[in-house]
Amino acid sequence: MLGKNIVNRRHELKMTQQTLAERSDLSINFISRSERGGSNNVSSATLYKLALALQTSMDSLMIGPTEVSKTAHGPHLTKLVQKLEEYDANTAERLSKVILELLESK
Repeated sequence: MLGKNIVNRRHELKMTQQTLAERSDLSINFISRSERGGSNNVSSATLYKLALALQTSMDSLMIGPTEVSKTAHGPHLTKLVQKLEEYDANTAERLSKVILELLESK
């Protein structure tokens, strides 16, 4: 499941294995092996590096974004969360703050 989620997210971002390796500070061999399902037992530090490089959550990499979203949110909230996950962490946090301020001003 982890390998499939890495591949899917990498493709969503139109990212090569080489780019992911560089952004996560992991070897391209590790990325390739992980995507093929050969490295499902990864440390939390490695999972964190992958999640940051892929601009997603560790949960999404482990169980899949659709599984997390389906159980926690309706379709509009799911879409909003997915859109926010497309941004780097700082930008997503700023956008979240603005959205919350708009909602609280009502």
